[in-house]
Amino acid sequence: MVHNTDAPVAVAVNGTLASERALDWAAHDARLRDRGLRVVYAFDWPMYHARPRGLPEFDVDAFARRVVEGARRRALRQVPDLLVEAVHITADRGATLLRESQKAHSLVLGAHRMTAMDAVLPESTALEVIVSASCPVVVVPDREPGPSTGRVLVGVDGSATSQAAVAWAFATADVRGAVLRAMTVRKGLLRERFGRPEKPSRAGARAGEAEEAKEAAAVEEARRRLSGWIADERARRPDVRVEEVVETGHPVEALCNAAEACDLMVVGSHGRGGFAGMLLGSVSRNVISHSPCPVTVVRAPRP
Repeated sequence: MVHNTDAPVAVAVNGTLASERALDWAAHDARLRDRGLRVVYAFDWPMYHARPRGLPEFDVDAFARRVVEGARRRALRQVPDLLVEAVHITADRGATLLRESQKAHSLVLGAHRMTAMDAVLPESTALEVIVSASCPVVVVPDREPGPSTGRVLVGVDGSATSQAAVAWAFATADVRGAVLRAMTVRKGLLRERFGRPEKPSRAGARAGEAEEAKEAAAVEEARRRLSGWIADERARRPDVRVEEVVETGHPVEALCNAAEACDLMVVGSHGRGGFAGMLLGSVSRNVISHSPCPVTVVRAPRP
């Protein structure tokens, strides 16, 4: 991860509405963090020095300059005093963004809406970047942003990647003056799979009470573990207000439901190479697809 205090927030643009939403988010985040903004348009066109057939007047460099200049002006309209650097690079998009991540505080990407499911999904290049980037990656959904809620959500499970996400979330909540909602999700017991009997027996009632007591004890134990997992960061940043939440159910559903009342979700990712979609992890991959708010994916530092 980048520790340079002068490292900018980087954002990938391509002139689409999705990338404009990412640009707007990145500009405001850079202002909150007192950092500059680096706008990057990576244009990968085979034989880019040749004119495309059917477009004799098309100029690749002129088009790229229009994209980045338009993005620069838009960022300054959002945050007038922001230090903005805008560049266009004719090269492989994935490789370019990975190089950019080596000198960025964070890298912001836009995700396209899948209207049939009302979900968003990064393309394969974006998945590769999320998994392999040298800095945290923020995926901004292609949805109209709602009013700020003043909350940051972080998913916590005690793993090394989760601890990295917790540290990032605390720092983010601190600079935003936001409440941090730390959530752990546990799987509940399968109940009433075949329906309840109409008149439960006394033995059945006692069994149900025992099951409820067991469930309550499990929730309390999860709450205790959650407090332990975030204790160090809580001590480092005592001014951050924290909500500790234990939910029972499917992690993706629970996190995305909680994200409805949050400005940002933070999750961890393993990212060891190979098939990006698999190694991102099913929870991280699916919260990116279904979260109503932007999602930051943080990897544990490499040993």
